[in-house]
Amino acid sequence: MNHLDCFADNLKELLADSGMSIKELSEKTKIRLSRIYDFLKKEHLPSTENAIKIADIFHCTLDYLFGFVSDFTPQNFTLTGTISENIKIAIDNSKMTRYQIHKTTKIDEAQLQRWYSGKQTPSLISLITLAEALDTSLDLLIGRK
Repeated sequence: MNHLDCFADNLKELLADSGMSIKELSEKTKIRLSRIYDFLKKEHLPSTENAIKIADIFHCTLDYLFGFVSDFTPQNFTLTGTISENIKIAIDNSKMTRYQIHKTTKIDEAQLQRWYSGKQTPSLISLITLAEALDTSLDLLIGRK
């Protein structure tokens, strides 16, 4: 699954369905207009922070934005816990060891340990990779409920 394509296509669809212009999205999210154009041209994935801003504007899940699920039901979210706390819970609840996650994802074991212990926060692409490996929701890892 190409998350860059899914994100751009779903963002285009959300903009069209809402009647919101790209400029309005930029103003509401405080994301540079040129950066939003980069997203739409499939040149860049947003940062985790910007992805959350966009999802919040459209009241959609991150899982929908990035193509984990195809259904869209508008809803409001709140953030719970830190990303590191949520990663720790997801790993502990999975049937995988950190070594197995490393072998599956090719994410460095030391990097996984830094996320697990809260010493560092992963990038959005790393969160997507981790969500796929753990077969869990991207929203759950970020703490959007």
